[in-house]
Amino acid sequence: MEIKISVICMHAVDVVIIRSSPDKYDGRVQKIARTLSKKFTVAILSWDREGKLKHIEKIEQNLWAKRFKFRAPYKKVHLALYLPFFWLWVLSNLFALKPRIVHACDLDTVIPSFIYKVLTRAKLVFDSFDKYAIMVSRYGILSKIVEIVENILAYKSDALIVASKDRLSTYGKFLPKFVEVIMNCPDDSLIRHSEQKPEPKIEKKTDELVLVYAGTISRDRGLLILKEAIKGLKDVRLVIAGRDVDGTLKELIREPNVQYVGILPYEDVLRLEMQADVIPVLYDPREPINRMANPNKLFEAMMLGKPVITNVCRDIISLSLIHISEPTRPLYTSYAVFCL
Repeated sequence: MEIKISVICMHAVDVVIIRSSPDKYDGRVQKIARTLSKKFTVAILSWDREGKLKHIEKIEQNLWAKRFKFRAPYKKVHLALYLPFFWLWVLSNLFALKPRIVHACDLDTVIPSFIYKVLTRAKLVFDSFDKYAIMVSRYGILSKIVEIVENILAYKSDALIVASKDRLSTYGKFLPKFVEVIMNCPDDSLIRHSEQKPEPKIEKKTDELVLVYAGTISRDRGLLILKEAIKGLKDVRLVIAGRDVDGTLKELIREPNVQYVGILPYEDVLRLEMQADVIPVLYDPREPINRMANPNKLFEAMMLGKPVITNVCRDIISLSLIHISEPTRPLYTSYAVFCL
């Protein structure tokens, strides 16, 4: 099977989607790829930084993924030292696949994609999941340099996609001819796939309230606040899935009310959230990038009909959802849990 798929991968494709993290766990990438594969032949080039996924995988008709299996850290400044190796791998695959359109996710994949565009005149779509200049704003002059590069590449692209109007405003006048706001709304067709799978399954006790968080595990996601909020509460459990990027998980699992189920493929994330009583979506507003958060989890909760505890996206939260304005205080979080 691997040999057969490898032969298929050598043929030219219509669209290549590039992501600098594992595609299998990324809901937005999965939605883009599955949508485009209904009309085009699509390949995903992604970076498997943990080296745990298949090198080449056929996902469905007209859609396959190829992964750069090279171990590298997350959210570390020295990741910049690894990027040239990833860029060379991306460029070699682009020239082999000869796509007419390159869909680059974030600045770290736009750079090699732009080189390919200049040399081949292929169309370049810059899909800005996050504004990198804001992510590195604490580094002063580095942030200014990143912003200049990011804005110029956005302007030079054939199309720019952002997840919200707030993020679009950060590009100012550096906009290409085609601009689109596409929020992180999940693909509802994946629910049917999720319902057919038996795992992961949460064994709930009678009258137990289960909070489910699936995403990046870090200090700025309100998880330590949640841990303190549910501490000592009977029949309340926090179930967590995702990648720990800064050691926060070690502190979380010390609390008996907290359960960790690992890093899950996106379809399994939806299945886990289907079993939740509430989905927490908390972001530390002291981080500039978090002030314009447009998280997948919020839209997944809306699709699944689950209440949320959140402090973001105030303009789209309905009255039926619980909203906390100060996520840095465990007392308010505890109050929200009691209200449920």
